[in-house]
Amino acid sequence: MKALTGKSLFVTGTDTDVGKSVITLALALALEKAGYAVGVFKPLQSGAYYENGKLTAPDLALMQKFSKTILCGCSYLLQGECSPALAMKLAGTSFSMAKIQKDFNELQKKCDVVLVEGAGGLLCPVHFEKRLTMADIIKSLELPCVIVARSQLGTVNHCLLTDNMAKQYGLQVKGLLLNRFPQETNDIAVQHVCEEISAYTNTPLFCILEAGEFNAENLALLFQDKIDRIIG
Repeated sequence: MKALTGKSLFVTGTDTDVGKSVITLALALALEKAGYAVGVFKPLQSGAYYENGKLTAPDLALMQKFSKTILCGCSYLLQGECSPALAMKLAGTSFSMAKIQKDFNELQKKCDVVLVEGAGGLLCPVHFEKRLTMADIIKSLELPCVIVARSQLGTVNHCLLTDNMAKQYGLQVKGLLLNRFPQETNDIAVQHVCEEISAYTNTPLFCILEAGEFNAENLALLFQDKIDRIIG
């Protein structure tokens, strides 16, 4: 049996547009290259658009562009560039945590490893009346998570806030992933960001370099030597 078979991981972020989808894609491609049957699950996808007469999940469309064998699933596909809670309210859609759990479990049965990608950050609203956030979904699915962050000024505060909140929810944080980390920089804040974050948390740090040419091979290489530590 492969070492990571049966494992799953939730990918969240310090904010929206920090690169969760590309990080999830790169992890999925690295796992697939290592011989695993991979699934990618979006509990909630807002910002969906119509293509060929049906709603399409942009994050999963990106995944399927790079791999035809990675299995994809989504519980709630919603229009509107906003939080899932607002998108559901505007659409008149009711929310069920049980549906998300069921859909995740069904996908997990078909795969060796499932990656679950959140929407927005850890406290992105999921249901207003029940005051649920993305952190509640992670807790409900009983998954460890990684936190994706930008590699720029302000990252220390964003990382520590999200890391601390995740731990308040009782979540297992497998790592802080500093996305698109430059190999060389004159930015003093970025030069010392790992030192500063490590002074305040024991959560493992991973500097994820830019992929260069955006293709499956280069994306898989970003995590080729890290997947055991991040998912294991």
